[in-house]
Amino acid sequence: MHDQGPGIPGYAQDKVFEKFYSLVRPHSKKKSTGLGLSFVKEIASMHRGKVELGNRAEKEGSGASAVLWLPRAIS
Repeated sequence: MHDQGPGIPGYAQDKVFEKFYSLVRPHSKKKSTGLGLSFVKEIASMHRGKVELGNRAEKEGSGASAVLWLPRAIS
């Protein structure tokens, strides 16, 4: 999944999955609770998966990209 937003600043790359860490949203100038991505990471981990989040291109301002990896169930 990706968006057309400002991307994730370099200084925040390692922090976005921490509980209560939040960046100011560019359009509203407000912050979120900072819980959403920490919940996503925790749930992915509980299912032996992972989540990756980064910028669509090497430069900031090109939108963010998110990938959720979950193992395939063996039947």
